[in-house]
Amino acid sequence: MFVPEVLLAVFDRLADHPRIQCTASWSLDPEGRWSLPFGVLLSGAETEFIPKDTAWYVVFVPRTKSVTVYPASMGGISVSFQHQSFNQEGPGNSPWRLGNPCLDRPAAVFGRASWSGRPEAIDERIVWYLERLLIWLDAAASGELAIKGEPLELPSGPGQTSFPVIGFAGSGSDLNFWRDRTSQWGWVDLAKLPGAKISYAMTMFYDLQMGPIRESPWGPAIANVAPAKTGIWIALGSLPVLAPWELPKTWASLSEQLAFQGFNLSSMFEQAGADRRRRKDDRGKVTLFLGFPLAEVIGDAPSKYHWLAVGSVELADRKTKKNGFRANELTRRFIDRTRPTASSSLTWVRTVNWESEQIRTRSGFGAELVSKSVLMIGGGSLGGAVSENLVRMGVTRVGVLDHDILDVGNLTRHPLGMDAVGHDKATALANALSLIMPDADVASIVAHFPPSTKELADKLRSYDVVIDCTGSDAVLDAMAEFDWGGEKIFVSLAMTWRAEGLLVFTVSEATFPAVDAKESFNEMNVPPTDFGDARMEGVGCWHPVFPATAADVRLWSAIGAGAVLDAIRKPERRCLYYRQGFDGTVEKVNG
Repeated sequence: MFVPEVLLAVFDRLADHPRIQCTASWSLDPEGRWSLPFGVLLSGAETEFIPKDTAWYVVFVPRTKSVTVYPASMGGISVSFQHQSFNQEGPGNSPWRLGNPCLDRPAAVFGRASWSGRPEAIDERIVWYLERLLIWLDAAASGELAIKGEPLELPSGPGQTSFPVIGFAGSGSDLNFWRDRTSQWGWVDLAKLPGAKISYAMTMFYDLQMGPIRESPWGPAIANVAPAKTGIWIALGSLPVLAPWELPKTWASLSEQLAFQGFNLSSMFEQAGADRRRRKDDRGKVTLFLGFPLAEVIGDAPSKYHWLAVGSVELADRKTKKNGFRANELTRRFIDRTRPTASSSLTWVRTVNWESEQIRTRSGFGAELVSKSVLMIGGGSLGGAVSENLVRMGVTRVGVLDHDILDVGNLTRHPLGMDAVGHDKATALANALSLIMPDADVASIVAHFPPSTKELADKLRSYDVVIDCTGSDAVLDAMAEFDWGGEKIFVSLAMTWRAEGLLVFTVSEATFPAVDAKESFNEMNVPPTDFGDARMEGVGCWHPVFPATAADVRLWSAIGAGAVLDAIRKPERRCLYYRQGFDGTVEKVNG
C-alpha cells in the first residue's frame, strides 16, 4: 500500500525515540483516515490506572489535516482522566477507544497556528502531538493533570452529545439555596426553547408535595412557555465522580456513588414512581438532575451550583406489568426500586449553566451591567441595533418605546425581518430581543414621547438608563420637560447626514439638559445636510428618506452601544463625535 512520504517521515523522526516505538506501519481505513499504532513508555512507575507500557493510535485525516491520538482498544488505558474525552470503546471493531486526550494548547481553539505553537508541517505536527502525549501521560500518572489555580474541567459521561442540551441558572444565590437542601429531592419543569433544536431550560422547581420552591430567572420567552418535560432533582454535597475522573457508567455505579453521600437512590425511585402514579401524570420518561456546589477554579471555594443530567429515565406507570408478578402497586414499586441497582448503562445529557454572567463569558463584560435597566426611545434601525448589542452584552431588562409601524422600506437597515412588517416596531423589536438571550426581559411600549398617561409615565421612570435614538430635537426637548423622578443616566445617539458620523451625548442628572446637548452637537464640525443627496421612496413620494446603509448603521450601533456601556460604568457629562473616513476607518474627532 502506498503511504504518503510525509507520513513515512514520521518513522524517521521516531526511530531512536527513547519512549515512543511504532508497532506497525501506517494503514488507511474506508473513511479515508490514516492510523499509526505505537507504544509509549511511562517515565515513572506504573499506577493503578496506567501501566508502564501503553498502546496508542495516532489518526491523521488528510481532508481536514487533523491529528488525534487515541488509546488502543488492546493495551491502552481504559479509564478517563482530566483533559480527556470520555474513554468509551469505539464503534464495531475499532482498534482504538474514543477517549482522546486534549493535547492542544488552550489558544488552539481559535485556529491560529501562531497562537498555539503547533507546527504546520504534517510530519512535524504529528510528532509534536506525540511529545505532548508524553507530558499528558506523565501528568496523569502522577495526579498532576488538575493543578490548583487552573479552571475546573467537569468529567464527561457516556451518551453525551451536543444535543439535546439543558440549561440551568447556577449563580451564587443558587449555591446558598441548594446547599440548605442537600440530600433532598423533588420535581422540576423543563421548558423547550422556542424554535431551538432539542434545547430545554430548567424553569420551576418543586418539593415532594409539588409545592413550588424556586423559579429560574429566565426572560419571558422561556418563563412563559408551558412545560414540555418533567425532571427529578437531587441536591448533593459534591460531584459524583469515579476515579480517576469519569461519571458513573451504570445505574448500579451511580447508586453506589450517591450512597457514599448518604442518598438512597432506590428509595427515591420507589417514592417518585408512586407519586407520579398517584397524580395520574405517569406517562413518558423523565430526566434525573444531580446538583452540587462547584468551584470554577481548582482549589477555590465553590461559587456556583451545577446540575448534571441523566436522560431517558423510566418509572413504572399505572399499566406497567412484570412477568411472574401481580399487576398491582406493590409490583410497580418493586420495579422502580430495583431500577437503580441494575447494570444497565446511563445516558448522560449535556447541561450548561445559562446564568447571566456565565453565558456572556465570551463578551468579556462583567455582571455589573445586568443590574441596570434601559429605556430605548426610538426603535428604528439605530435603536434596534443598539438594543440588540446591549442585550447580548448583559443588559437584560429593556423597554422599547416607539409609536411607528415597520414598513418594507425599513428592512434595508433595520435588524427586524419580513415577519415584522406591518407590526408595531416596539412590539416586534421587543419580541425579537426577548429571543436573543435566555434572560432577556424586553417590554414593548407602543406610544409617543412624552407619555400621555400617569401610568405610562410611572413605567418610564422605573428605568435606570434612558437612551434616545430618535435623532429628533423635539424628543430631546420633551425629555428635558419630563419629570424623571430622580437621577438617570441619559445617552443621546444621532447619526449625521448620510451616516458620515455619530454624535454621542451622555450625562447623569435628574433632568435631561436638552439645551446643552443641542448646543454641544451644534459645536461639532459636522458636514451640513445636503438634500440634493436625498432619495425619494416610491413614485409620487415627496418625502426624502435618510440615506444610510445597513453597514453604516451596524458600525454606529457598535460604537453607540460602547458609549452606553461607558456611561453606565462611569456616569459623567461628555459629548463625542465619531467620523467615518473614506477608507472605512473611524476617527474620534473630540473627547
